[in-house]
Amino acid sequence: MAFWGLAGAVGLAGGGIDLGSTITARLPWQSLQVAGLALFVAVAVPMTIVMVSAWRGSPSTGAWSVAAGLALIGWIAVEIAIIRTYSWMQPASAGYGLVMVLLGRHALRQPPTR
Repeated sequence: MAFWGLAGAVGLAGGGIDLGSTITARLPWQSLQVAGLALFVAVAVPMTIVMVSAWRGSPSTGAWSVAAGLALIGWIAVEIAIIRTYSWMQPASAGYGLVMVLLGRHALRQPPTR
């Protein structure tokens, strides 16, 4: 999800993803660059933090996972509210976020292994 969040952010901000004039007109300031920046901040950064935290075996991975999962779910909710267009990727992404929240909560309940 970190990779795809970054790819989407670059695609939006760089003009490689065209949402069409109707959806673009619904974006804040009608700006694909602002949408790309928001995707980067709301999805790519938190997911990257979880990835690095897990790779390092950090005890904070569970908390980061919950936060990133909630951020992803929030991103999808705001996206639907703003663009008012639906895709199979939205429930799939929200489901991914929910799994991250559940796994993060499970990790938080486990005793530290270090």
